[in-house]
Amino acid sequence: MFARLRRSLKPGERFGAAYDSGASDPRGDLWADRHSVAFAEHYLRSGDAVLDVGANDGRFSLAAALLVGLEGRIDAIEPSPTMRRRLSEAVRRTHGAPVLVHDRMAGERTHLARFVDGTGKSGRRRPPLPGELGGGVIGVESVRLDGAFGQNGYSLMRVDIAGMEAAALAGAEAMLQNRNPPVILLALDAALQDFGSSPEAVSGFLAERGYECILYDADRHRLEYVADPWRTRRLVLAVAESARNHLSQRLAGADRPAAQNASASD
Repeated sequence: MFARLRRSLKPGERFGAAYDSGASDPRGDLWADRHSVAFAEHYLRSGDAVLDVGANDGRFSLAAALLVGLEGRIDAIEPSPTMRRRLSEAVRRTHGAPVLVHDRMAGERTHLARFVDGTGKSGRRRPPLPGELGGGVIGVESVRLDGAFGQNGYSLMRVDIAGMEAAALAGAEAMLQNRNPPVILLALDAALQDFGSSPEAVSGFLAERGYECILYDADRHRLEYVADPWRTRRLVLAVAESARNHLSQRLAGADRPAAQNASASD
């Protein structure tokens, strides 16, 4: 299957070539967190769908596309025109990556929202704070993930949106109730405080909906159930308690034929 994917690229190209054309392995420079890299590589399967909320310049989306293959689907949400141009160009260069780019912002309600494209006092790409209402503010459609994407079944959702994670998850209430997706790769850090939330509040919100925040250790290839995992790494896993067995089986490769497991370890 991956051979067919690579044949869809121009000679010498591959997923991620737009970013690190001099590197031989797209999994290295394209991912900031090696634990997330290893988790995705062990967890994602051909044909999976991934929802990337805050796709930025597409590094996660394109790397995930290589893992899910042409039979899979990546919905990449990016409200920043600057980052979206880079993302769209990178997708075009792959000549076949199953990445759909959406010029929206995930929020608690559907409306026309304000957005600062990295030109405010904070330098972040996100809705403006009261002191950032100067130049550079643009209008962006904010949508509830439930309404815009809830009809799709996802294996993984990534949410990394500069402190707006709580609002995005609130807009995915029905999806979470349906354990869609069973696993979320989630940023929990001090930026949440800018919008009146915190890692503890988001973790509590998810716990009430049957999700537990944990870590994946790439060095030991195992899940770690620790208190306040965001104090160890800003990117944590939120796992539906009903999906623990599903997750463990995937990480162990128990759902793959023996031949595939052997080739994956080569």
